Amino acid sequence: MKSFLCILTLCTGLATLPARAQSPEEAAADVKALLQHLFSQETTQEELLGLIKQANKIGVPRQQIIEAKLIWGLRHQDTPFLVRILPEVEILASAFDPANAAALPDAEAAKAFVAYIKALKAGEAADEAGFKQNILEAIWLNAKQAPVFIQAIDKFRLESKMKTMRADLTIPLTTSLGEATTLADQLGGRKALLLDFWASWCGPCMNLMPSLKKKAEKLSAHGIVVAAMNKDDENAEHIAERIRKEQNATLPWLVEPAERPYSKLFAIDSIPRMILISPEGQVLFNGHPEDPALWTALKKLDASITEP
Repeated sequence: MKSFLCILTLCTGLATLPARAQSPEEAAADVKALLQHLFSQETTQEELLGLIKQANKIGVPRQQIIEAKLIWGLRHQDTPFLVRILPEVEILASAFDPANAAALPDAEAAKAFVAYIKALKAGEAADEAGFKQNILEAIWLNAKQAPVFIQAIDKFRLESKMKTMRADLTIPLTTSLGEATTLADQLGGRKALLLDFWASWCGPCMNLMPSLKKKAEKLSAHGIVVAAMNKDDENAEHIAERIRKEQNATLPWLVEPAERPYSKLFAIDSIPRMILISPEGQVLFNGHPEDPALWTALKKLDASITEP
């Protein structure tokens, strides 16, 4: 979704609305400040909904509120959220007013995202024909956002492949200390294994180490094992053990064999990547660690799991 963000130039900043009577200039400034925060990259869903209540009270045009919801859903790759707001995005596409535009350039862009959300909805239902029809319509309507839509195609294909495969959990592995193990050993009869693929040269991987440790601590109480799988090309055990000590990590710290059996099996062409695996070897999730779909998959295993 990052390629889509180039159309946004709004700054962040939280508006504090004064109780006293305002001049038209002050009111306009407050609306502008609120809009800036509505489109902030850092806004959580809870914050977004609170800001929308404020926006409705001070008369922010409905079109701009719908655009804010759409941008939030796209940024966070939150398919359930996007599907929920689909009727509003359809209204946006049918009655787009350029004078009130906050982020989208024109009605065609709005129509493209309607088709895109319909494609995501079809994908969730494993409706391949519906997915193809709508994703191609999205590309046709807004070719500039083709990279975003192509990401969805790649994800759909990957998820389709994962649904039909079963991973061999007995492939020999080693820990960062050189001890022999397997994924089956790490599972040890628990509900699932969440495997994080990383490398020391991967900046985003290293930045997510604190989050990885939090996941391990949180999910262990729900019978889910979290393990790290190093993918460094040379001196992998040495590098992995050094990073483990630096991070003071206590979760299983594994090293993938040079032949990369699991990277091939799970079609890992970029990292960081997380794979959620059942005891039977079924892949329940395959994607970026920050993808909201990971928590959706985890909650299917245990409804009491909450996001951090």
